[in-house]
Amino acid sequence: MLPKLGILAGGGSLPELIVQYCLSIKREFHVIAFKGQATKNSFKDIPHTWVRLGAAGNTIRTLRNAGVKELVLAGSINRPSLAMLFPDLWTIQFLKNTRAHKLGDDGLLRALIGTIESIEGFTIVGIDELLPNLLAKEGVYGNVHPTLEDENNIIKGIHEAKELGRRDIGQSVITRLGKVILSEDTLGTDAMLKKARTLRLKNSDGVLVKVKKPDQERRADLPTIGLKTIEAIAQAGLKGIAIEAKNTLVLDSKTITQAANTHGLFIKGVKAPPIAPLIFLIAGEPSGDILGGRLMKSLKVKTKNNISFAGIGGDTMQKQGLKSLIPMTDLSIMGLFEILPRIPLMTRHIKKTTDQIIHLKPKAVITIDSPGFNFRVAKRLKNKGIKLIHYVAPSVWAWRPKRAAKTAETFDHLLSLLPFEPPLFEAEGLPTTFVGHSVIESNASFGNGEAFRKRHSIPMTDIVIVVLLGSRNGEILRHEKIFGEAIHLLKSEIPNLHIIVPTLPVLADQVRNLSRKWKQSVLVVDNENEKFNAFSAANIALAASGTVALELALSRTPAIIAYKLNPLTWFFARWLVKVRFVHLVNIILNSEEIPEFIQNDCNAISLAKSMGILLKDRELRNKQIIAYEKALKELRVGEYKSAELAADTIVNIINK
Repeated sequence: MLPKLGILAGGGSLPELIVQYCLSIKREFHVIAFKGQATKNSFKDIPHTWVRLGAAGNTIRTLRNAGVKELVLAGSINRPSLAMLFPDLWTIQFLKNTRAHKLGDDGLLRALIGTIESIEGFTIVGIDELLPNLLAKEGVYGNVHPTLEDENNIIKGIHEAKELGRRDIGQSVITRLGKVILSEDTLGTDAMLKKARTLRLKNSDGVLVKVKKPDQERRADLPTIGLKTIEAIAQAGLKGIAIEAKNTLVLDSKTITQAANTHGLFIKGVKAPPIAPLIFLIAGEPSGDILGGRLMKSLKVKTKNNISFAGIGGDTMQKQGLKSLIPMTDLSIMGLFEILPRIPLMTRHIKKTTDQIIHLKPKAVITIDSPGFNFRVAKRLKNKGIKLIHYVAPSVWAWRPKRAAKTAETFDHLLSLLPFEPPLFEAEGLPTTFVGHSVIESNASFGNGEAFRKRHSIPMTDIVIVVLLGSRNGEILRHEKIFGEAIHLLKSEIPNLHIIVPTLPVLADQVRNLSRKWKQSVLVVDNENEKFNAFSAANIALAASGTVALELALSRTPAIIAYKLNPLTWFFARWLVKVRFVHLVNIILNSEEIPEFIQNDCNAISLAKSMGILLKDRELRNKQIIAYEKALKELRVGEYKSAELAADTIVNIINK
């Protein structure tokens, strides 16, 4: 004999269908009809109790007194305000214990079911367990079939609706001409269709697509369509609806099929493919954004586009489809004393990022460099069931070696750019993969210097110097005056001198304004390909230390490397840093093959003198190029590209 069933009744006809099911098999039941939600006069002459929605304690007592063992949640619930809910003590404790204000709709329902089953001792059953014939079948209902264009809209809609559901926002979208024109929000499908009517889509080719959320608690909230849905679709001027087969409830399929035929609408049950795994990436500066963009591109190839992304990044990652949660420029800060005024903003961003990751439940979080921000986010995510992978190993060989142990405590895997790094972290128990340096993948070695000179009317016999101020605002402000004065001093010795300043698009206006102060005509370029063309056209480069120094190595452009920190940051850094050099070529070769001018040595006179010597000494320039070749060999892993190896590693991790 089946246990007595408690029917928690909201709006619509579902509760009545379950009552009819119970009567047909003579199963005992008791209806809890929620005031303001369930249809009035629906439960006459059957066992029922009307209960206020917020009175969960009273509901549980009533069910126990009625001898109920199993519960089914049936019907729609209009979200009440807290004042309208007027929660009793049981409800208040539940909301507090589950931190309900941080949960989406589906998370709240899962928490509610978990509490009812584990604490109150009831068993929750799904509507589809009681009435399996209500589940949508695969194929077309009725006489109207979708066209090829409709099918394309359906495919687009399934993908977008799944992504919407992943964020626990809604489960329906309206697509037209291959694009989403409306998405369901917390107000539901009916509200979206009502909004669609205002768009006047009469005789349009719009399609409603409705699917189950990826992590939806099917015992509480399966997508449902009925006669009301078909009428609303007709009023909105749409051509039809696609529903997920086996995951959508169809109420009175005969009636809604007749209605769809009458209105000339199609209804199609579709098999939705599994949701693509979500990867959350965080890049905090331009070099990390480039790494992230290449990684996203390789992940798409590796998974045949069966992957989706969320996170924080710049232009390169956004071109691969990322919608950045916050502006990446907010995180592009370097130096202890530079970051102090930004701590409140960074704290808010860390919380916002962490909350979003927990909400989205990605397969993995890939943090890219920027340890100041990324390690704090990762620490909050530890033991949350999300794989944590860091890309670009902290420079423990340069300073703060104890960070290797802290990195191992926080992350599940590390992707390193340098061949000597894995043993340092594996000794602490952190699996580490050397993937090679991603800068090797850039087009820096393919610049066309001759074409660049012709384009900008620069004679082949004239001297060209590329000047790189850095990729952060602070770096540019610290270097522009010193570099400008150095160029001015050099100009007196070399009259036929041309200065090219490559920079990022987001920084181009700032660089142009600052370089106008220089006593020398300057050409600013903000396109990556043009930057590499400028490298090829240049006789030498003056560069702030950073990733660009390796790009210059790839382009075989002899260079002078310089860097200036905030004085207070430098005061502490000089006691902490354990390496002799800042340029990676010099570090790998353990010799100053490329001249470095750091902090006090970074002055106009020294830089101008060194540039003059390098321009005059061909043998010195050739020596640099030979050093470049030796160091670059150490940064490759055979013929593999760094981003491809990184993508392989990540896919293997999430597949496990």
